[in-house]
Amino acid sequence: MCLKGIAIWLMMFHHCFMSEERFEGYAVDFAPFSQQFVVDVCGYFKICVPIFVFITGYGLYMSAKGRCTDAQSTERWIGARSVKTLSGFWAVYVLVFATTQVFAGYPSGIYLEKGRICGGVYMLLDFLGLAQLSGTPTLVATWWYMSAAVVYIILVPVFVKWTGKLGYATLFCSIVVLPRCVGEGYPGGINLFTFLPALALGMLFAQYGIFEKLDRLKGEWIQFIVYHVLLVASVAVWIKIPMHQLWEYHVGPATLIGICYCRKYVMRIPVIREGLIFCGRHSMDIFLIHSFIRTIFFEEFIYGFGHFVLIVLVLFAVSLGLSIVIGALKRWSGYDKYVDVLCKKIMG
Repeated sequence: MCLKGIAIWLMMFHHCFMSEERFEGYAVDFAPFSQQFVVDVCGYFKICVPIFVFITGYGLYMSAKGRCTDAQSTERWIGARSVKTLSGFWAVYVLVFATTQVFAGYPSGIYLEKGRICGGVYMLLDFLGLAQLSGTPTLVATWWYMSAAVVYIILVPVFVKWTGKLGYATLFCSIVVLPRCVGEGYPGGINLFTFLPALALGMLFAQYGIFEKLDRLKGEWIQFIVYHVLLVASVAVWIKIPMHQLWEYHVGPATLIGICYCRKYVMRIPVIREGLIFCGRHSMDIFLIHSFIRTIFFEEFIYGFGHFVLIVLVLFAVSLGLSIVIGALKRWSGYDKYVDVLCKKIMG
């Protein structure tokens, strides 16, 4: 949850200031930094996506371990995990769909361009988190990650079998080599295959308890120097080398350095830790909601706050407030209880 909290804050800054086009036409104050420095750092904050993917790989491995023992148990686990993951998305989807349709007719403009039948299919695919995979319209572009979440649930049991027989070395080599062998090159910044190194690393760290081993290392001052040198170097390389040229580094080693640094020096500060846990619990709702506020309906309102930090704070606060309301509605309706019952039935 701490890492999710960190990642969602990084995402806020990344989506607001990753390039000059994001705030073009608005007078934004970047003091005490230069505009270019903030844009460069916020570009590095793209690391938020592989952090989420790493957490996914770590968590899914721990969940699948001991449960995916044969074909039937694996199918049941995939079904239950898919419902559990998508249930949070479904709640936000329905509320956003209803609200934006009533007040702005927004979904109709997205789905019905090719008629009602196609619109119904597009709507269903988006609801199931498959719009990115199928190349069909979605209510908001940042929801591409839901396709990744569904595919990763399917891939983890496959990777568990793979690594059990052939080891992680062959898995990482395949992830790096295969796209280049078939001439595909860089999959893209919103392509689920781009982030497979982070998924595999999450599984690796979960399986072998690498975090626990790192925590037992001695020599705090040496670790302090090494961690800070690695962090500065990884940020510098990320900014210097475009992601499309060396994406495996960006979503692999660079992400891992950032995660280890945060575990060592950020997450252990008590007050910050509790705040990050709170943000992490709301991270999915904030991720799903914030783009509607930032780009679709209230862009002028958000960027009108002037200073880049204040812009992000307001965007985060509004998104968090809506997430709290959604959470209250889910508790009032018993939504999560119904989801848990459904998942237990799927698992048998």
